[in-house]
Amino acid sequence: MKKFAILTFDIDWIFAGGAKSGGASVVSKNLILELAQNPNYEVTIFCKGNPQTNIENINIVNFEWKNLKTFAQEVETELEKNHYDIILTTNLEYLNRNPIIQSQSFIHRCNNEIFPINLIKKYFGRKKIKRQKTQFQNLDKNNKYIAVSKSVKDDYVKNFGLNPENVYVCHLGCKEIYETMPEVKKNDFITFGCVANNSINKGGHLFLLGLFALNLIGCSKFKARIISKNKILKTVANVLGLGKKVEFLPPQENIVDYYKSLDTLVLPSKNEAFGLVVLEEMSCGKPCIVSSTAGVAEIINNKENGLIFNRNCFFSFVLNLRKTYKMFKTEEYNRMSLKAFETSKLYTWKNFVDSLIKSFE
Repeated sequence: MKKFAILTFDIDWIFAGGAKSGGASVVSKNLILELAQNPNYEVTIFCKGNPQTNIENINIVNFEWKNLKTFAQEVETELEKNHYDIILTTNLEYLNRNPIIQSQSFIHRCNNEIFPINLIKKYFGRKKIKRQKTQFQNLDKNNKYIAVSKSVKDDYVKNFGLNPENVYVCHLGCKEIYETMPEVKKNDFITFGCVANNSINKGGHLFLLGLFALNLIGCSKFKARIISKNKILKTVANVLGLGKKVEFLPPQENIVDYYKSLDTLVLPSKNEAFGLVVLEEMSCGKPCIVSSTAGVAEIINNKENGLIFNRNCFFSFVLNLRKTYKMFKTEEYNRMSLKAFETSKLYTWKNFVDSLIKSFE
């Protein structure tokens, strides 16, 4: 029997589901559920508050949260009472043991900006940068680090001086939507999709500019559906003459229906630790256009199961939009759809957990 301790904060937020779920909560939730269904694992979750979530085969030790320091002290006391084979931290605000790193560091985000914006962001974010560095420097040197992509590993090795031998890459998984390749039902006009939410980092503005350029060069028979509450993006779409082509949607309770409504998902993010939406879209048998700076690009074999564009080159982005537009009604699109689906079958939550456990052996 292998004993796990998972250190997190708000377990009710993790299991809220629907539009309230962020990437961190999705990873934590599926990690917990995957461990819970294995009878060979005993799992204890250390979290704040009094969670209402009822999870079978899970022990929950909860604390009334005051601040990070008191939470850490209480957790450490509880950990000393038991011997755990694997201790994992799923929240980078609270680092204790063996963190799962699923976001790019702030200093990495600053370095990715152009001059002088990078200097300005570093200046105003200097306290945050110092805090992140201090957190990792204070961790025991024997800690293991689980990075959700190689790009995340490279980021933290470079910026925080982590020993690369202690950083393990475990690509994320997704739930199986279809057991076998589904029938790909195409829209009359190719429909692009983008999940931009409220962050400029997600590239919603680039997505719209790319569609504008596509329309300008005569590839005008397309639609687009973008999940975003950003009113500025909607204004930009109207100014660019895309008002009738682009539909803006709020965060979706049932994101799978959204995936099914698209022909191609576009991930134009500047900084993306992984990009789980791409893998989920591929599991619906749809190819994606992915930014070269996204972690999920590591599982894309360009022009076989999807397309990768150079995030630093707008021309590259437009070319890939055009290529997808041109091949939409062809057999090449169908082959890419099949390859995308087959790739998604290789990246499951079970494989993620198996890979994670293997890193502790």
